[in-house]
Amino acid sequence: MKKYYDIGNGTLSRPIIDKALKRLAQLLSEQNKHVELVAAGGVISVMLFGSRQMTRDIDVIIPQKDKALIAGLVETVAKEQNLPSGNHAWLNDGVSFFGLQTRSNKKIFDHPNLVVFTASWYELLGMKLSGAWRRDADFNDAVHILRQIGSKDKEKALKESIRYKNFSPHTDDQTYKKRFDRTWKDAFE
Repeated sequence: MKKYYDIGNGTLSRPIIDKALKRLAQLLSEQNKHVELVAAGGVISVMLFGSRQMTRDIDVIIPQKDKALIAGLVETVAKEQNLPSGNHAWLNDGVSFFGLQTRSNKKIFDHPNLVVFTASWYELLGMKLSGAWRRDADFNDAVHILRQIGSKDKEKALKESIRYKNFSPHTDDQTYKKRFDRTWKDAFE
């Protein structure tokens, strides 16, 4: 079995992410607020798998009721810690365009005022094997996600993950299945 590791791209390493999320949680605590976010993307590879050193940003779904609050606090943390801000902030809901549909019980950050969950492994795999398939790091991420799902039932993994493929950019089922087979082979054979 091959070991997949990538330096990643961007400037957000595990210590930087941890420090920024802790500060965000502290700011939420000062306002007596509790927020739960759902993450996708490179942050999972950095924080959970340890298969990347860095990512560009933290892609999350922010509950509608908390969007304005989180946006303001993210800007505060960005200024304090010299992190990306604005439309490409260090923590952003750009992934909301794709509309994450699931939330797993797996946490990448856990604080009384801020919890960051991952989306389900099937949804993350569906996203990686479709529209997010741009670079080697995405393939590496897909291998790690598939290993989390496990090797017991290849057909179930395909059936469950293909439901979540991105609508933009469009990936036809045949291309998706080829990517899935390549990922399965590298993950388990």
